[in-house]
Amino acid sequence: MSSHRILRVNENIKQTLSLIIMREIEDPRIKNNLVTITKVDTAKDLKNAKVYFVCLNEDKKNEVLNGLNSAKGVIFSYLRKQLTIRYVPNLTFHYDKNLIETNKVLTDIKNLTIPEESTEDN
Repeated sequence: MSSHRILRVNENIKQTLSLIIMREIEDPRIKNNLVTITKVDTAKDLKNAKVYFVCLNEDKKNEVLNGLNSAKGVIFSYLRKQLTIRYVPNLTFHYDKNLIETNKVLTDIKNLTIPEESTEDN
């Protein structure tokens, strides 16, 4: 399968999954923690997909992960109804550590104080 098609499938799953989580899932572990899907990485055979997420409170990531795993069957059912692909991949949820680390680095860079060089002529 072409990489362009995989990218389209990833984006389609990401958007649909975000809407499902926002509108359909009532689990308080998910609802109360403002979950955002950051990335979907689907295998070339479309059988499996890794779904990366972040949540508002980083301390609740395990609670959110348990909620997502608990709601996996319901999520899969909604995906099957809404996606136009033949096979809906099996989802595995992962906390997106890369996004958090990137934000920390950007914050550190923003907070750097760089001394001005003196421009004295000798």
